[in-house]
Amino acid sequence: MKGRAVQLSIGQLQTQLQQQPLPALLCIFGDSPLLVDDALQLIRVAAKQQGVEERLAWRQDKQFDWQQLNHSSDSLSLFSSKKLVELELPEGKPGRDGGEAIRSYAASPNQDQILVLYGPKLRQDQQKAKWFQVLSQTAWTVQANAPYREQLPRFVLDRAKRYQLTLAADAAQLMSDWYEGNLLALDQQLQKLALSDLASPIDAAAIRASAEDQSQFTVFALQDAIISGQTELALRRLQRLLEEGEEVAIMSWMLQREWQTLRQLEQHLAAGGNFAQACKALRIWPSQQQHYQALWQRCQNQLGQLNHCLAALETAYKRDDGGDIQALLTHIVLLFCSPERVKDLQLP
Repeated sequence: MKGRAVQLSIGQLQTQLQQQPLPALLCIFGDSPLLVDDALQLIRVAAKQQGVEERLAWRQDKQFDWQQLNHSSDSLSLFSSKKLVELELPEGKPGRDGGEAIRSYAASPNQDQILVLYGPKLRQDQQKAKWFQVLSQTAWTVQANAPYREQLPRFVLDRAKRYQLTLAADAAQLMSDWYEGNLLALDQQLQKLALSDLASPIDAAAIRASAEDQSQFTVFALQDAIISGQTELALRRLQRLLEEGEEVAIMSWMLQREWQTLRQLEQHLAAGGNFAQACKALRIWPSQQQHYQALWQRCQNQLGQLNHCLAALETAYKRDDGGDIQALLTHIVLLFCSPERVKDLQLP
């Protein structure tokens, strides 16, 4: 018995679950681990409400036995008539045997279980694979992708409500800027805020002050100080991150992202666009455009030196070649905030 194919966003899944019972086959793929987990949690709750008490969690690897898809119901307990089976495809690649097993299963799903396949966002070539084409025609397919940049503030506000938090608009925008591309970290930060005694609604100033007081600092607060050109604050935040053992790779990623933004601004301006048009094309928040204009004015003649320092930093932490990582990070921060203080910088 085949199910009716349904294409769903993560936002539509909860409504769908309220209106219809779980089908025999579902799949969840997306670029946000947080939203993939949200979808799994919703399905687990719905399964329990429908009397499904047993759950199996599998992860595909080289030794995975695809015959289990049809045999898992053999182990049903005396007190359960149906089982929830979750199978993670960590790379979205079931392989030839797995693809054939999925196609065969989709053609005749085991009615004694609910099978959920989940994994990362699938590339175009993966979506064209026969196994996924069959799934998309027979299963509920949930897309668990992170919201676009312009949708992030609304997402932050809605997410905050889960934890009984009320955020001001500037707080939602600040957190969107800090945590774009890392929704798991965003969710963790909202949970921390929920445990604080900050007055409601929480505004951006309160979040910045809270971040300053936290025993564990975030790389996004360092980013904020760099963009706004607060040299001494940025150096203090860098020092605290180093003292707390923050991964250099994460700091390097953030600094490279800011360099890439400046490089793209340079390209847009060289092509004849004005600064506002360049910011719009790069989806820089309106509230951040003044800071980025000042950052551009400070750094437009330092992009080559910044690139050199960033490359030296990456080599130092990846190869452990004895390079002074703290000195390199300090120089990079100064190049962003006060380049006149490091004009004579010489690197090996």
